[in-house]
Amino acid sequence: MPGSTVLDLVLILMLVVALVNGYRSGLLRSLTGIVGAVIGGIAAFFVVPLVGGWIPAPEWRTPGTIAVAILLVLIGHSLGASVGGLVGSRKKRSPLGTINRVLGAAFAAVASALVASMVAFSIGALGIPFLSPAIASSTVVSGIDSLTPDPVKAFMAQLRSVAVTQGLPRIVDAFTGPTPQAAEADTSSPALALAAQSVVRITGTAYACGQSQSGSGFVVSAEHVITNAHVVAGVGQPVVETPAGVALAGEIVYFDPVDDLAIISVPGLDTAPLTVGENLAAGSGAVADGYPFGGPYVSDPAQVIALGTINVADIYGQDPTPRQVYTLASDVEQGESGGPLLSESGLVVGVIFAKASNTENVGYALALAEVEPVISQASGLSAPVSSGTCVRG
Repeated sequence: MPGSTVLDLVLILMLVVALVNGYRSGLLRSLTGIVGAVIGGIAAFFVVPLVGGWIPAPEWRTPGTIAVAILLVLIGHSLGASVGGLVGSRKKRSPLGTINRVLGAAFAAVASALVASMVAFSIGALGIPFLSPAIASSTVVSGIDSLTPDPVKAFMAQLRSVAVTQGLPRIVDAFTGPTPQAAEADTSSPALALAAQSVVRITGTAYACGQSQSGSGFVVSAEHVITNAHVVAGVGQPVVETPAGVALAGEIVYFDPVDDLAIISVPGLDTAPLTVGENLAAGSGAVADGYPFGGPYVSDPAQVIALGTINVADIYGQDPTPRQVYTLASDVEQGESGGPLLSESGLVVGVIFAKASNTENVGYALALAEVEPVISQASGLSAPVSSGTCVRG
């Protein structure tokens, strides 16, 4: 039985149990237990990304992570129910009305769905090869996710980013002009909408550093994705998730910590590669695609401030070397590392990799001179390589 089917059955059973208990107890009597479970779910949402670093034995990391998430929810529910029992024992019990029962059932089901969504998102974002695909393919999780507004999902991802490393490098003093206004442009054209289907989210866990990592990437040839090296540094087997909700385990087949580029081979990835365009001149409009904070897909307008050579350190902050880089007026955020810089016609013109440390609304993308030689060899790469040492967040 597929893992996603097992997960769906467990979640359906959980929601049915919550619905029945809520109906039997009514809103007031079950309220504290439900609130406790939600608090436990919130705790799991933040703690889960850290658990892998606390468990030294690799074979126990995944079950330990799942156990901690479940335990926190159960502890929260138990404490909440205990409080409710103490309060309820001091009050005279009265028959439950139908409205009270229905409200109790509805509240319990909604709260349970919220807890399931938070825990599933947090575990799925760890990039665990056999677990993340099951969560991504779950009909129940997808249904709950579809009912959650994108601004809410983006806010949750930003909150969770305190426990997840997105590792967006910051370049000091490369831009010395006044703070630019964030660019404005139409990012919904048919060409850009089509290109968006090839932009992927990349997650993984670097156990040596005890941290989860998240970034973006895009398809460059059949079953091959490019991203930044710092996104997958120290990760054994990254998980690549498409906009269609398909999550697949990949292998790192190219890793360059100096130029900050990596190629991931993703067997079974059935997504069209993006087409490489030509360099953009200063003043040109562009689009930066990616998954800020590991949350929902975003297409941000950008404008080229300059295209030139600047000295950039490697992913470990050492040995600066000259690289051809776009300086962009764009609000680049953590988690967008490795995403494509696109022309307004949907062609790849660079790879997002950093933001300015001293000026807001300034981001940086590796230009085609750095990126194109790597893209051109991607289709022929198949042998796994070391992902180096993780970059502590």
